Amino acid sequence: MKKRIVLIGFAGCGKTVVGRTAAVILDWDFADTDALIEEVTGQPPAKLLKKFGEVRFRSEEKLIMNKLASRENLVIATGGNLDLKNNNLQLLKNDESFFVLLEADAETLIERLSRKNNRPNWTGKINSKDLSAQLEERSEQYKQMADFKLNTSGLTIDEAAEIICREVKKE
Repeated sequence: MKKRIVLIGFAGCGKTVVGRTAAVILDWDFADTDALIEEVTGQPPAKLLKKFGEVRFRSEEKLIMNKLASRENLVIATGGNLDLKNNNLQLLKNDESFFVLLEADAETLIERLSRKNNRPNWTGKINSKDLSAQLEERSEQYKQMADFKLNTSGLTIDEAAEIICREVKKE
C-alpha cells in the first residue's frame, strides 16, 4: 500500500473534507497545504496572494511540499489554487504517493464555492463561464498527475473517503 494519499483538484471539489475523513478511516495524519501555509505565514492563502504576490505564495507552497514529501501515513489536501505548471506538486509525485483527482460538476462547484468567502479566485459572484474555462484549462494537467479519479458531485463525504481508502489499499 502507498504511504501517502495526495488529493488534487479544483477548489470546491472536496479535498479537505474528504481528506480529513479518509485520514480518520486509515488512522493516518492529515495535512492541508493551504492551512499549513496560513500557519507558517499567519496569512490565509487568498490574503497572502493579494498582499505579497504569487512568487511569495509559491515559495511558501514549495517549502510545505518539501516537508510533506518525506512523511508517511499521511493524507494531503493540496490547495485548489495549486499551479500545476510549476514543480511544487512534483515534489510529492513518487512511488510512495497515490494521487487522487477529485472532480465535481460545475453546478456543484458553484454551489460549494459560493458558501465560502476565503477562496483566492472566487470573491463575489461566481461566473459559470469563468469556472468552466478554468476547469477545462486544468483538466488535462490534473489527469496526467492522477492515479485515480473520483467525481464527488453525487457522493457524501464518507462515501468519497471510503472509495479512496479502498483504492489506495489496492495499490
